[in-house]
Amino acid sequence: MTRSDPEPRHRANPLAALLGMAACLALGYLALSQKLPAPPPELAGSVQPRLRDCVMDRAGYWRGQIFGTTALQVDWQGSRLACAGNSRPDGQGLRLFFAGHPAGTADRLLLVIGIPADISRAAGREHEASVTLIDETSSLIFHSDAGRCFTQVNEVSRLVGENDAYRVDGELYCVGAIAAVGTEGSVTLGDTLYSGRLELEAP
Repeated sequence: MTRSDPEPRHRANPLAALLGMAACLALGYLALSQKLPAPPPELAGSVQPRLRDCVMDRAGYWRGQIFGTTALQVDWQGSRLACAGNSRPDGQGLRLFFAGHPAGTADRLLLVIGIPADISRAAGREHEASVTLIDETSSLIFHSDAGRCFTQVNEVSRLVGENDAYRVDGELYCVGAIAAVGTEGSVTLGDTLYSGRLELEAP
């Protein structure tokens, strides 16, 4: 069947639109046989935390190698990296966001890591991870199947002077390639190191 996709919406803010698409993926709202939908209105506010410079008590970072349709050596930290994190909208775990600019581009590469554990059980354990990689330059979204990616959360530490804010340090690794959504292409992630910000709502 021939698919004719409309022009992407919200071209003035492509990262926000792609974040919404990533939210739909991670929560199962995406039907792979159909075009990418806009995010449900009830998800837009809770799923997209405000990305800001990844500067905390120590600089946060995203380091690793990406092979395939999108190929890049990533080594971003501090003010060269934007990061954020919050609870999953369904309340089942945590989500970390990292975004940086490949050299010579105004577009961003965004990594979203979903961890099915609450803050009290995240550190010191390996977890199956949901991974979404969004390449603004090509407008491609790559999303991992179940059992494809895993994360070892090495440390979770509360940020001094900030309410319900934490630093999360860990490693991410995937078994095999991660396919593009709704089109051909795939990426393979080399072992990835990350350190980002997580902010939870006060109970």
